Amino acid sequence: MWNGERAKALAWDNLGGRKGMRAVEVNQNWDLANDHIRGRRARAVIISNDAKGCFDRIAHVVAILALRRLGIPRPAIMSMITTIQQMQHYIRTAFGESERSYGPNPSGLPPQGLIQGNGAAPAAWSAITAILVDCMKGEGYGYEAWAPISQRAMTLVCFGFVDDTNLILNNDGPGVTSADLIAEAQLELSTWEGLLSATGGALALEKSYWYLVEVGPDGKYISKAKQPGFLFLCNNGQPATIERLEVTEARETLGIWSRPDGLMIDEVNALKSKALK
Repeated sequence: MWNGERAKALAWDNLGGRKGMRAVEVNQNWDLANDHIRGRRARAVIISNDAKGCFDRIAHVVAILALRRLGIPRPAIMSMITTIQQMQHYIRTAFGESERSYGPNPSGLPPQGLIQGNGAAPAAWSAITAILVDCMKGEGYGYEAWAPISQRAMTLVCFGFVDDTNLILNNDGPGVTSADLIAEAQLELSTWEGLLSATGGALALEKSYWYLVEVGPDGKYISKAKQPGFLFLCNNGQPATIERLEVTEARETLGIWSRPDGLMIDEVNALKSKALK
């Protein structure tokens, strides 16, 4: 990770597994982006999704290539991968030991994944997502704007922390309608899902939802009823529509309740509820 930071080979869009980075900073960045959208009276689509299984679904060949890109020696990587593929691992819980072991599998493909608890798994995931983010930028997806504080042009594909990701997309073209932006967002989501699938991963349908953030001429957010639209996941060949929320509806992400209109009433209510318990 040190070498990846030094070589600027990691993506600032995902802060998971990086030294000194916390989940609350990801949420703060998302809130600032929402403020930026609101201040510009702009239009954007935000898609929240969660990688299913995360570390446990990483294909070993992908992990090897991503870690080699950061300069990790091949013998060290193969030592870890070989151990995972050949080990005979049982789970011990309060209910006893598991009857079946995790691996080995001499008659078929070796077990994949980097396993929960493996200290190298977060670093490998950061290395992989850095490549995915670069691919998304190469396809032209993301939020492009002028940062009012740093006075620099910025491009963000997502706000991510390990497997929790909020994709963001805008298009300020004069002829682009909301329907056009939603159609572009579907392409973005399908591209992200396809890239993740290539690493061995998948998106959790039950944890996916999205917002269309659009401010009308009256300065108020446009509702779903006034601007309908749908997004779906391929879902392993079984297409399924993901939930769409109003900008006034909050969801808990990385332990914090947030919503695009910037109000924190849901977070306050959640803290009150915890205090009463």
